Amino acid sequence: MQDTDHDKSPEEAPEAAAAQEAAAAAEAIRAALSGRRPADARARATAALERYGPDPALYTLLGRAHVAENEDDHDDEAERVYRRGLDAFPDDLELLAAYAELCLASDALDRPGRHARGPVLAARITELAPGSPQAAHVDRHARGEIMVLPGSGALPKATAAHIQRHDVRAALADTPDLAEAARLAEEQAAEYPYDERLAVRAETLTALARPGRRLFLAHVRAPLATLLTVTAIAATLTITRAAFHLSSWMSVIAFLLYVPGMALRSLERGAHTRGVDRLLAPPDAANPPESPLPPPPAFGSRQLAVNLAVLTVIVCAAASPLLWPSSPESTDYPRYTATPPPTLLGAPLLTAVDVADEGTLAMWTETFGDSFSYAYGTAQQLTDNGDQPFAFVYGGLGDLRDAPSDLVKGYEQGLADSESTIDAIWDAPPGARGGRLRCVSYATDLEDAGAHTACSWADRGSLGAVVMNKPGLDHDTAAETARTTRDAILHEDTSGTTEAFAPAPVRTGPTVRDGA
Repeated sequence: MQDTDHDKSPEEAPEAAAAQEAAAAAEAIRAALSGRRPADARARATAALERYGPDPALYTLLGRAHVAENEDDHDDEAERVYRRGLDAFPDDLELLAAYAELCLASDALDRPGRHARGPVLAARITELAPGSPQAAHVDRHARGEIMVLPGSGALPKATAAHIQRHDVRAALADTPDLAEAARLAEEQAAEYPYDERLAVRAETLTALARPGRRLFLAHVRAPLATLLTVTAIAATLTITRAAFHLSSWMSVIAFLLYVPGMALRSLERGAHTRGVDRLLAPPDAANPPESPLPPPPAFGSRQLAVNLAVLTVIVCAAASPLLWPSSPESTDYPRYTATPPPTLLGAPLLTAVDVADEGTLAMWTETFGDSFSYAYGTAQQLTDNGDQPFAFVYGGLGDLRDAPSDLVKGYEQGLADSESTIDAIWDAPPGARGGRLRCVSYATDLEDAGAHTACSWADRGSLGAVVMNKPGLDHDTAAETARTTRDAILHEDTSGTTEAFAPAPVRTGPTVRDGA
């Protein structure tokens, strides 16, 4: 009896039609993969699985569509797809082969569990179908003889960078001139428009040949030696800084040594993307032509040893600050005692003289446990200038390690609420005690510009201002006067306490700031 559609039962006819539709959907998915459209392939495969139910071919194609993205997240999703497929079809050779490919291509350090499953899957394929095309193909893949399985659409992520760097290095070994190597690579890529390795190699060499990128060649020609050298220098800088409490800029320099390598990797990723984008779909998607390039060497023990050595050195260098006590300068603050210098700008120290009210010093007494204020001039000057001294110094002592960086701007900010007009503001070198020094010149509406100058300092242990009511002081003279006055007032206190000394109460107030 002939087998015709009339022989089928009414229940079998819809199933046959669904099987044909599923097969047609699978062909459309393969076409999307061949056309380098993995997102389209995933959408089609997902829709087909929802419509037609579990199917080993659809699971295989969906997994390959994830692998084609060449990203860790998609590799993880591909593994989940393969596992779901094998739960339903545990002996399907195509599913087993696709999953084995993913596992064998994974990084043994990054994904040790996945990598270990590769040989187990390969053995299962050999057990089910010894001598089959799938068994032979997975065996060749495990030995590193081929890097891409039919229909995968992309190099495995774990080996793509390794293959790319190897191909470029081999091209430069054959043709040392970079421009000539790039030209020859483009010609060969044009002859084999379906080959990903040739396209990626051509794009990489072309990118390296552009102006300003020849510095990357050391990383390309001798990557292991360059990596070891850079790591050794960076570790030396980091450990030296920790041992001698040097500037943090040394750590920045150590980090910058790795920037060329990171920039090269970015260049290679861009070249890989452009190489994949320029590929043409092979005429026979099921049997794409093999690359004319010889297979690259596997990621061997030498590379692994270098990577482990580099990682060890980096970890030890990063931990080096724990081996030396922290610099006192970075964890402590100076304890000062304050004593007034006998003169300032030639004017003597005023003692037991009422200059004005005490309102100006209220905030200093509240903020600091120890504050100081010294006035300079003569009694006659006070009489002639409305209780305004020739110069005035005030400040406080204490822990200012967490003080805001703009604390030194307090005096000029106070001028904004006064009747004075600011003429100039400038930063000056702070001197040997460090911190910041900032000066401002100002005058009232009744005075000439620059009638008064105030220079404020701030460091980890003190804050103060030197107010000079001497018209016409130039910037350098004012700053130098402030530095010498600060050095004369502050003295390191080895007893661990802070103390400000005033020879006698000196009362002052807004008249000093207002310039009245």
